[in-house]
Order: sequence, then structure tokens, then C-alpha cells
Amino acid sequence: MGFSEQFDDIRPYNDHEVKPAIERLVKHPGFAGVLNYLSEGSDVAELSRKFRELRSVDQFQAVFSSHTVETIVKKSSDGLSYSGAEGLDPGKPYLFVANHRDIVLDAAIMQYLLHKDGYKTSQITFSENLMMDQLLLDLGKLNKMFTFYRGGSKITQYRNAMINSAYINHVLRQEKESIWIAQRNGRTKNGDDRTQTGLIKMLAMGSEKVCDSLAELNIIPVTISYENEPCDILKARELYIGREGKYIKSPNEDLKSILAGITGDKGRIHFTFGGVLNDCIIKLKSEKLHNNDAVDRITREIDRQIHLGYKLWPNNYIAADILEGGTRFKHHYSEKDVEHFKMTMKAKASGLEGLDQDEVANIYLDIYARPVFNFELY
Repeated sequence: MGFSEQFDDIRPYNDHEVKPAIERLVKHPGFAGVLNYLSEGSDVAELSRKFRELRSVDQFQAVFSSHTVETIVKKSSDGLSYSGAEGLDPGKPYLFVANHRDIVLDAAIMQYLLHKDGYKTSQITFSENLMMDQLLLDLGKLNKMFTFYRGGSKITQYRNAMINSAYINHVLRQEKESIWIAQRNGRTKNGDDRTQTGLIKMLAMGSEKVCDSLAELNIIPVTISYENEPCDILKARELYIGREGKYIKSPNEDLKSILAGITGDKGRIHFTFGGVLNDCIIKLKSEKLHNNDAVDRITREIDRQIHLGYKLWPNNYIAADILEGGTRFKHHYSEKDVEHFKMTMKAKASGLEGLDQDEVANIYLDIYARPVFNFELY
């Protein structure tokens, strides 16, 4: 089977597939809960009827996805802001390489912001292990998610990387459509947003001229900053157990994280769109670097933009001061902020029975403090 045939297996839905997908969703027992969450007291039957009238991916995103994000932001945050989008060219496809804090919301909110500003939405990478249920599969592919293969044996990983690279390059170069992709495999658990060099190598896979290949992708780093990480204590628990031994996910754990991310308190949310990397890449090309050295430099530039683009909240500065045992950042928060942060941390940590509370607290603090320390690197 060639790549073109495999593209048909991993791509998002086309417009003619929207109606049958919506019919499956309406009949799925779990979708009633989704509609109840979105209805906010309005007639669920009427909402379901309007949903059934959608006939294209663009309609789905403009009506259902936008309403979903607006509802989530309204119910579980203290507001959404963004910066840097004015630098986007509506006529260009971009590869948005983003830090990854929440399984679904990171990309979903960016889609909403692009649509809100009149830009064409992007396709979204979604790991095959998350396509665990027909409900998630249909919702994902209706929202321009495509299956992104990871894991397996070394041979399987190489084959998957070839498929991923070929599809991403095809979408950006031939279909002229943008793509969102996380900077690493899986979410950042410890607050330290770092781009995997393997991702950049994958994007230029098969090309002897790495800089030329990557310059054609119009790479833009994107940073999402949640004032309150909705899955912070779940991440702290996973990191704690991982230190003691291998962490093994329980059944449906990813689904639980998705739901926690959607409903959990996020405080304020901010997106920062960075600058296109083309000038940086062209400069590297003029230096005639070895491909691996060029990849390392590009990776570091993505990290630099993501770290500097992070919107630092009082929680971040409080955690940094507690870890350092000082008050270096006290001008960024109030005593009331400190009291609230400590009470919240203690309440969340106390729910993890059988774990060392002090160790859990240190991991929790590092999740919030790391963006401050990364910002200071520059």
C-alpha cells in the first residue's frame, strides 16, 4: 500500500462523510452528555435538531466546535486572550508547532481563535491511541483531526514516521492547509516545554537539504498558558509514581484526562503565536551546517519562542519563590494569591492517598515554576 492510500485511512472527514458521522454521534449513548453540557438550559432536542442539519466540516466547526469552545471557556475559565495572530497571512498554510498541556483543548481553542479572526482552520494531529471510541473518533475527524502514528518497534516507528512526514508535507504543500502539531510526544507533564528533535527530523524525512525542506513548511511556534492546569494533580501523581517505578495507565485514563481538562478550572488562558522560522532557517542554511546541527538549532529556536511566549501568571511566580525559598518574584503576586495557591495545592494533594504529600507538593510546584525558570534562560 502506497502513502496515498494510507492517507485516506488517517485523514479528517470530507464533507460527504459529515452527515453519517453526525447520525452516529446522535445515536451514541455518550453524546447526550455532551449536548446537555452545551445546552446551558436551552432545549436539548432543539440543539440536537440543529446539529443534524450540519452538512460540511466548515459548518461543523463554525457552529458546533465554536459553540463548544465558547461554552468550555465560559464555564471553566476566567477568560481567553491571545497575541501574535496579526502576523498570520490568510493566504499561507502554516505548521503550528505548539507546547502541549491538554489533550484536546490546546488545539481546539487554537482552531476557535483562527476561525474567530477569519483565518482558515488547521488540521490537527491526534495520536491513534486516543481514537479509542467511535464518539471521540467522529468528533475528532469532524474537527479536522488526522491520525498520527507513534510507538511500536523500531521498524514500525520508522514506517510511522515516514507516513506522518509524507502526510504533513502533502497537506501543507499540495492541499495548502495548515496543521497543528505538539512539540513533543504526549503532553508536558512537568511544566518543562521542550521540542523533541525527532519531530523536526521527521518533518524533513527523506530530504538531503533539511533547511530547504523545513523552510517550505512555514513553521510557527505557538504557546498556550493556562493559569491553572486543569490536570495538574493528575500529572503530579503520574510523575510521582513514575519515579518509584514504571507508570502504567489504567483503562480509560486518557478519557478521564480529556474530561478533566474540559471541565476543570483553568483560570485565565492565553495563546501566543510566535514568528515564522523561515528567516532563522535561511540563516542556518547560509552557515552550511550539518543537517543534525541545523535541526538542533531549529529545535532550540522553537523552544526559545515558546518559553518567551509563555504568559506567566501569579501561580507561576508563587511556585518559583516557594521552591527557591525566597521572595524574588513577590512583585508579581499578592498575599491573597499565595494563600489561595497554597490552599488549592494542599487540597488537591490530600486527595492522593498513600503518596508522600511533600514529594507530591514539590512536583506540583515544579509544574508551575518551570515556565518562570525557562523564561529566565533568555
